[in-house]
Amino acid sequence: MLCLRCGGCCHHLDIFVVNPARIRADGSIDPTDPEGMIFKPSGERCPHLSFEAAAEKGGKIAVCTIHHMPCYQTTPCQQFEQIGAADDVCIMKAYFETLKK
Repeated sequence: MLCLRCGGCCHHLDIFVVNPARIRADGSIDPTDPEGMIFKPSGERCPHLSFEAAAEKGGKIAVCTIHHMPCYQTTPCQQFEQIGAADDVCIMKAYFETLKK
């Protein structure tokens, strides 16, 4: 899936995310720590979501602030996929737009 970097998944999905308070200095978390992951309910913005300026995307793009860290690997976010070919554009943005109406 080719992410359109709209931030919709980071706002609209019920998902477990890395607890910001549990990230170690090296960017990892203790896999045995029961508080290493926290539940992020639908409608609540992920604590790792940020937006950066981008002229080609209408002014801003969604950025995961932990995407490059070891703690991001094997998270539900990193494993998220949609039905379709690997090089298909994400269809979730269009769905999230319908939720705003």
